[in-house]
Amino acid sequence: DFYENTYGYCITNKSVKREHRIPQVLYLEDDVVVSVLRREKSPWTLKVEDNDLNLYYWEKYERTLSLPDPLPFFGKSLSNGSMSDDVISVNGAVTPGFFIYSHCYYFTEGVPCGFCSLKHARKTVGKNLVPRFSEIQVKESIEYIQSSSWGEIPLYSNTTGTPRTDRETQREIIDRVRWMSEAQDPKRPIHILTHPPHDFKLLDEFKEAGVTSIGLNMEVYDRMRFKEICPGKDKFYGYDKWWDCLEYAREVFGDFRVYCGLVWGLEPVESTMEGMVKIMKRGVGLSTNIFHADPGSVLVKKEQPSVEDIMKLSKFESDLFLQFPTFKTIYDVSMRNTLDWEIHQGFLRGDRPEEKNMESTQA
Repeated sequence: DFYENTYGYCITNKSVKREHRIPQVLYLEDDVVVSVLRREKSPWTLKVEDNDLNLYYWEKYERTLSLPDPLPFFGKSLSNGSMSDDVISVNGAVTPGFFIYSHCYYFTEGVPCGFCSLKHARKTVGKNLVPRFSEIQVKESIEYIQSSSWGEIPLYSNTTGTPRTDRETQREIIDRVRWMSEAQDPKRPIHILTHPPHDFKLLDEFKEAGVTSIGLNMEVYDRMRFKEICPGKDKFYGYDKWWDCLEYAREVFGDFRVYCGLVWGLEPVESTMEGMVKIMKRGVGLSTNIFHADPGSVLVKKEQPSVEDIMKLSKFESDLFLQFPTFKTIYDVSMRNTLDWEIHQGFLRGDRPEEKNMESTQA
């Protein structure tokens, strides 16, 4: 038994089916958490032998690995017949939430973000996931989570697709966040990663519905690369309006309660560094992801960033975080495709806290 990848947002693994049960992460020794991406021709192989998960490199045994614990609120039937596994999403193995509204109209318009595999995932391995939640599904799922053996919930983390209109945003996203908040006892923080609304005042509605922090990811800082990588965001929303919305959101939620994500590997290192500084100096929290070439995405053949570039950006981010002592990362655990938490903890500087255990560092 283990917590497997459910593919709510991106597909990551080529030719995979849900029944293949590929884990989201693996645990190495020293509390190291690594993401799992299935790739053909990889020299690495995983084998289950005598109830152990063993790692091989070119058929040579390397080590025995650990897996994240199964989720106690999965495998539950909701009153409408759907399964909790197809409703609840988890970001890191201690942060439950939902993928609210799985449609992004940029795919319909033929201008999706180049790295995004949402449409492909939902047509293939994620096709059984519920695309649109009813009030009963949301509230019963919250009850299952809160009554499970999981312990205290640090945060409910939610991700959304992109509605075409603000009315859709109110109906399909904000209403569901409100149901989520109403069902909680006790109340816990609610984070949401979403597309900025056209009318900035909807951000006030997000807060009133129970959202305590919000992510509005530009993905790419350089204006021309933004247009190339995120043509829908550029055409139907706009680069300058995005910055204006981040500023308005910061006034609504407060300093470092609004986050803007950049994806490492989609533009020159120097450009990403410049964007990271600009974001933090505005009182907006920085969140980053490391680009991975997803099957079904426009950039499936793009080379992933080098270790050298990742380390350059990591060291730069480490120095940047020291300049803003009130900043905290969205999550207080290690995540799959980002190093923000590890960097913020001071791992690069060698001042890692003494006591670390699997419960506090699992992803």
